Amino acid sequence: MFDPDGFRLEDLERVAEQSEEALRRLSGVFGDLRDVTGEGTAAGGLVRAVVDGGGRIGEVTLDPRVMRLDSRSIAEAVTEAVRAAQQDAQRKNEELLRDAMGGDAPSLDPAGTEAWLKDVTDAMGAPWPHEG
Repeated sequence: MFDPDGFRLEDLERVAEQSEEALRRLSGVFGDLRDVTGEGTAAGGLVRAVVDGGGRIGEVTLDPRVMRLDSRSIAEAVTEAVRAAQQDAQRKNEELLRDAMGGDAPSLDPAGTEAWLKDVTDAMGAPWPHEG
């Protein structure tokens, strides 16, 4: 936790050095993040989805046998495959970031990030902007 009363110049230098090192590691991982894809399947492998690292759908493949299902089941299977692919891509992104950050990767989950920011601002004694 941040203690402003015990802050020293050496602490600022240490933080600056750690930040520079983190930026060097992160700059090397950006190319890898662009290449991330996630894959997911559903309906026993009859539906397959591929998404890019941002979760955008790149491909959905339907095995012809899936047409034996009713339209609602097909739609649910496509949705399930896409979600699985998005989760796979997110997991791969987080793994790349964790490796680049030496095991301390930021969460890519918006709720987790917001909670982390709230903890940081609480530790600094500042109110979180979304609080009344």
